[in-house]
Amino acid sequence: MEKYKEKLLNSLKLHIDFIRLKVKEQLEVTKVLASKSLKDISRMRPEDQMVQMQLVANAQNRVLELHHLDGSPYFIKCSIVDEKGEKKNYFFSKHQFSEESIYSWVSPVASIRFENPGKASYKLPDGTTKTVMIKQKEQYMIVDGKVIFFALEGEGKPRELVYQEHFTKQKSEFALPEIVAQIEKAQDQVIRASHRGPLVISGPAGSGKTTLALHRVAYLTQAPDTSLFYPARSISVFVQDIGTKEYFSTLLPGLGINDVNITTFAEWALKILDTDDYSYIERYGKNEEEKDIYEYQKLKILRGKVIPNWNKNITAILNGVYNNSFTKDALELFDKQKKEKRLDRFDLVILLESYYKKFGKFELKRWYKTFVKDKIVNKIEKTPAVYSLMIVDEFQNYLPEQLRILKNCQQEDTKSVVYVGDIAQQVKLGTVRNWEEVGEVIPIDKNIKLNKVYRNTKNILSFIKSLGYKVEIPEEVKIGPAIQEVKINKEEEGIRHIKEYISKYENGSIGIISKDEESLLIYKKEFSDNKNIHVLTMLESQGVEFDLVFIVGVSKRAFEIKHHIDVIPEHIEERERMQRDLLYVALTRAITELHILGEEKLSDVIKL
Repeated sequence: MEKYKEKLLNSLKLHIDFIRLKVKEQLEVTKVLASKSLKDISRMRPEDQMVQMQLVANAQNRVLELHHLDGSPYFIKCSIVDEKGEKKNYFFSKHQFSEESIYSWVSPVASIRFENPGKASYKLPDGTTKTVMIKQKEQYMIVDGKVIFFALEGEGKPRELVYQEHFTKQKSEFALPEIVAQIEKAQDQVIRASHRGPLVISGPAGSGKTTLALHRVAYLTQAPDTSLFYPARSISVFVQDIGTKEYFSTLLPGLGINDVNITTFAEWALKILDTDDYSYIERYGKNEEEKDIYEYQKLKILRGKVIPNWNKNITAILNGVYNNSFTKDALELFDKQKKEKRLDRFDLVILLESYYKKFGKFELKRWYKTFVKDKIVNKIEKTPAVYSLMIVDEFQNYLPEQLRILKNCQQEDTKSVVYVGDIAQQVKLGTVRNWEEVGEVIPIDKNIKLNKVYRNTKNILSFIKSLGYKVEIPEEVKIGPAIQEVKINKEEEGIRHIKEYISKYENGSIGIISKDEESLLIYKKEFSDNKNIHVLTMLESQGVEFDLVFIVGVSKRAFEIKHHIDVIPEHIEERERMQRDLLYVALTRAITELHILGEEKLSDVIKL
């Protein structure tokens, strides 16, 4: 049986290679027509210009289709006997390549792919009904010309798996074997789960949840039963920051996923609001206490306000919301923020809610070129911000209001969204605590929970435990180098210390992490030319890991929470908890070696 399956697989691979060769030949011919420039077309007679532009547009579309066919030529094959008794093979794909019996999924004959082996029929455009006998069906997932999945079924024979490459093998560097084992178990659950509606993949750092989420995208965009619902261009991935955006941008193509929109909530919101002269800021204020109090007041206003009416003057909208509710100090801070034209997450939520109240939808601008009176001009059109699938990474850092806003962008026939994160790792004020706040009902079979797999050394885990955190230390973890706590009074001393150790990690990743963004400026400047060194805040470090980590800027001042008359005790407690969780995130970023640099020892700074 195994030899028979191997023979089938080899035969499939040969056919894929043959089809890819034919596709490449047609691609070269099509590229010639698609490359005709607007300048060349402008020299033609006016009555020929629009025709030629349409031909070029068609050719450009065909180039994209052929590129897709090159990587994924087809997803199903039906071996049939027609009414005349002739045997035929029909291959079905996202795009047509009829020269080799590959038909688009929208062609009339493609409807037979849903039928079981045996008698089946389909209708031609003129109403004629054709009857065929399906002898065998073969289903495939083909990515970049490689077979990932292959199954077949025939008359009286149940569906049989011929070959399956586990998704995690495509990116084995994502995870250790323990993570792979977890994902293999969860993968079945993910694949069996309905593609419609919400799916939650949760787990602590190091559990492999991001890996699983990316493979969910790969499956939905490439599996025979779901690919037609999820064209890559209709998918949006929401990440925490620009660094994560770049990270995802390198991972997705390796899984055969291209043209997916990867963005941050802030970047997306600013495009919706069409505010080119404004920029985003995570927290506004000159120090942590001021930022905290400012956020507390904004959150209270956000939760108690009436949605304001929309107008293009966004400053006027925010003035109307904040002016009668802010304290004097907050009003002064808001005036500075307006002058600098910065918007935070609370501002964006208020503005987006106002926008949606007015228009009942979100739209994005699209620029394109066309002819107007024989001249090439730039045109702008608005397209709906509607997605067949959304991935929300680190969902626990979103306000419930932000997640409800994104729900308004769901495509009606799928309403598919994957939430990735760990609700126990909340490091921002006012973020989602339960799914009822978002209006989501998560079915049991679509609430996937992964366990922590410790990649850290025994010394790192023991150090974290000594600070009062609840940490399990598996017997099998390696011991690793001792933790270094180094007292420094100047940032220059920290830079010298880091330079002494980075030479040991030429082939490893290095992270320099601090609670305060301002304390990182000198490190960013010093190590900007070293691509192996990543300088980021504790919040930005969530979801990534490094072989060697330096936590810098440690002081009581950095972690101090001061009581304020405008802040209720519950918020003080919440902020203290967030501080502890944020530090835990930073400590667990280190896989092999951890250095703590600051004015005081961590044990004297943080209280658990």
